[in-house]
Amino acid sequence: MNDFTNSSVQASVIIPSYNDSDKLVRCLEALDCQTIRNSLEIIVSLDGGNPLPSRVHEKADLIVEGPHSGPASARNRGWRASGCEYILFTDSDCVPSADWAEKLLNVLKKGADAVKGAYSSGGSLIIQRLAQIEFEERYRLLSEHGNIDLVDTYSAAFRKDALERTAGFDESFPMPDHEDVDLSYRMKAMGMNLMFEPDALVAHTHRDTWGAYFRMKVSRGKWRMKVLRKFPDKAGGGSYTPVALKLQIILCMLLPFVSVLALLGNFSLTFAGVWALCIIISSIPLMLIAARNEPSLVPILPLFAIWRGCALFSGMLLGIFTAGKAGE
Repeated sequence: MNDFTNSSVQASVIIPSYNDSDKLVRCLEALDCQTIRNSLEIIVSLDGGNPLPSRVHEKADLIVEGPHSGPASARNRGWRASGCEYILFTDSDCVPSADWAEKLLNVLKKGADAVKGAYSSGGSLIIQRLAQIEFEERYRLLSEHGNIDLVDTYSAAFRKDALERTAGFDESFPMPDHEDVDLSYRMKAMGMNLMFEPDALVAHTHRDTWGAYFRMKVSRGKWRMKVLRKFPDKAGGGSYTPVALKLQIILCMLLPFVSVLALLGNFSLTFAGVWALCIIISSIPLMLIAARNEPSLVPILPLFAIWRGCALFSGMLLGIFTAGKAGE
């Protein structure tokens, strides 16, 4: 661990970590190459797990230890250990670009209470490239808003006083899922200013199988229901949710009925055809993004939209039926 007593430090970068030392080292190496490295304090907040290798101790300025209770708890321990005015977050499986911290801090210094960055890439497999297109659609939507309602923690920055006023992350979220959404909605409810900086980039490896992607989206749907029980006014979506995605979830709700009707005759087949046409039309925003950089993926996107919609709807049902259980 470094002897970090530099009086010019302006911000702390918090990275929660649980048994991911190889990925963590790559993240720390990237942070060590930041354009404003001398202004940063790098804090690794352990969420329990195995002892860290010496390479992590060499790269981190501070290591905060705690029991395995989820990334919300680990992030809270990290930012509360900081004496800086600004708090930056990334994940151990992310690799920030060299000017990542500088880009985020510039927005905070202009008056934002929190700033969201973006993924620069997600991997070379088809499902990873499709997932990156999904993010690009969301980023385009965010860019149309001067003030957003979601800052997710893979690339994020906050004023510390904003975290103090909200009491930080809700530690009843035990998974790395929607704890940052919950915090963002609380900040918005308090009138805080959340901004998007698309050039604050981190590289990431998205889920590498269709099954892993589906399970992740089921989890997203499940934990979203917990957030919506606290913020029912967000049920219609927000600045991060495309209208087309909402339509696709509704269409996927109808899929079992469409499948049965398709077996019943010509009229029912027509109904199924209309359903399929609606899926294709709702996929056009994704197709237009893919057409610029990933044209070979355009024909697959309606199938991807169905896969995503079914996963999210399944997760939402799971979230409804598990409401009230401990930890949820």
